[in-house]
Amino acid sequence: MKHAKVQNVDYFKTYLSLVMEHRDFTLQEAIDFMVASYFYHNIELYGVKPREQFELAIQHLSA
Repeated sequence: MKHAKVQNVDYFKTYLSLVMEHRDFTLQEAIDFMVASYFYHNIELYGVKPREQFELAIQHLSA
């Protein structure tokens, strides 16, 4: 499995921030990019915990 370890909120926040910075994306564009490239268009691909951590990271970045 490519992402065997469950990633935490900080991982996803960093990932999204880097995508936004380096690709000059908005938060929504970064979310869409990550859903496509990390989750392969299936937000449940790695289970509930990674999805929850990803959603929390989005909430933190949206605040």
